[in-house]
Amino acid sequence: MQEVILVILFLGALVYMGRNLWKQYKAESGCATSGCDACAPEESKKAVKLPGHLKS
Repeated sequence: MQEVILVILFLGALVYMGRNLWKQYKAESGCATSGCDACAPEESKKAVKLPGHLKS
């Protein structure tokens, strides 16, 4: 009986981890939803300003 419960828990953990991996690598719709913002419009990208002592 304990072996059956152990196998069920193990299979459940495999399904859970497989589902998490699938959701992680599957983009919903296109590049912009994946979070990289590579194809976002130029005005929506945040500009990075360096402090004065780092400019040469």
